[in-house]
Amino acid sequence: MKMMRKIVLTGMALMAGLCLTGQTKTAVTSKQAQMVEEINLSAADIDVFKEQIKQKIEEFQQYIVTLGSKEEPAERRNMAEKEALKLFYDGAVMEISTIMPNGSAQKITRPMEKYLARLKSLPYTKVVIKFYDIAYVSEFTKGPDGKYYSTATIIQEFTGYTADDVVYKDITKKEVEIIIDLVEDKFFKEKRWKIFLGDIKATETKNAVS
Repeated sequence: MKMMRKIVLTGMALMAGLCLTGQTKTAVTSKQAQMVEEINLSAADIDVFKEQIKQKIEEFQQYIVTLGSKEEPAERRNMAEKEALKLFYDGAVMEISTIMPNGSAQKITRPMEKYLARLKSLPYTKVVIKFYDIAYVSEFTKGPDGKYYSTATIIQEFTGYTADDVVYKDITKKEVEIIIDLVEDKFFKEKRWKIFLGDIKATETKNAVS
């Protein structure tokens, strides 16, 4: 009888512990949500980040120009590929838009690392990529995950040659997702806001061959 009572009491204590654990997890989740809500970027911070975004975009564009140029040494192109990937959030993708012979635009989405690797081996004897100025950077919005999101619009001109002849040329309007996330700074041992590039979408492509 005493043994039976001991088992019952132990079971009740275990159930109480499980309930308490569940309450603790809920409390932690609520606390984390509250912290996300409380950590905000000031208007001054956002103005600074807008300038840094332009620098990030220009850096990315230069890497793309280097990767596309078959006149650049392989070592430099490989380095450009490696450095370009560092600008992006994990899992970022690139949407490629190509003008087909019938005039329609065919879109393909590739992981960013595959897009960059493929850019180095396009079947042209010469590739020239040019970018125009950033046309627009949208206002930032804070997501439920605590990150800030924005979009930068860029215009890219792509020209592919066979020998000295232009065989493909287009101009594409692209939207670059901008993500500002609070990440751990390994050097300073504290969390800091950092800019990442995210998914890139091709919103409009036009045939530019004259």
